[in-house]
Amino acid sequence: MKRTTLTVATMATVLTASALATALAIPAFAHVGVDLHGATPTAGSSTALWLRPGHGCMGDATNAVTVTVPDGVTNVKAQPKPGWDLVSDGKTITWFHGTLPDDQFDDFGIRLTWPKLPAGVTSQTFFFPTVQTCNAELKVARSGAKATVTGYLPALAGKKVALFVNDVPLTKFDVVIGADGKFAVATTAAKVPDGANVTAKLNGRMVGNSMADREAWVDVPVPGGPTTLANPAPSVKVVAPAPAAS
Repeated sequence: MKRTTLTVATMATVLTASALATALAIPAFAHVGVDLHGATPTAGSSTALWLRPGHGCMGDATNAVTVTVPDGVTNVKAQPKPGWDLVSDGKTITWFHGTLPDDQFDDFGIRLTWPKLPAGVTSQTFFFPTVQTCNAELKVARSGAKATVTGYLPALAGKKVALFVNDVPLTKFDVVIGADGKFAVATTAAKVPDGANVTAKLNGRMVGNSMADREAWVDVPVPGGPTTLANPAPSVKVVAPAPAAS
């Protein structure tokens, strides 16, 4: 598959500014975890951490992950991932053009240096606002009064799925997904009007749809704000170094 090289500025526009703004209004259904592999983050020192999306977006595979590095953190290096493109300017990191199926998880690594803490401060929590972007697996091609619904669900090759348009059944019988993960259904344009959401369901659970989706963990505590956040950003508690032995 051809890979497209995008500049940091371009990706910041496509997957950061617009994604973060849009995602504020979209509820998330799970939390992106942080794995430190047993390390203790210490102020003034370097640490590697891994962001771990627990699943995709309501059945859709994750195709991009964007994270904003908190202020004060320096020497930021993102871990490359086979099969994914990567852009980073030290403040915003985006892994994109990859595929992480909904029923799998993976880690997105970052190495960085924590800032020193003010005198007398024993710990500080740093937040990493994160956005997952999930591309549509189903597509609708229209030609006059006719339309064709195609899909790509490789994890479900050989299985049968039910197709719906805005929760109304599209076909009388379930559709068999091919060995290559693809399927195609001929229908009429009237059954799949512009803006309609076509979904594929397996045993009543949505496994694909025709609309790109996002899940975001962007809430960061502010003074005077609520103690419980709706979409808490992944966080790391950094401690002050142990006092030097006298």
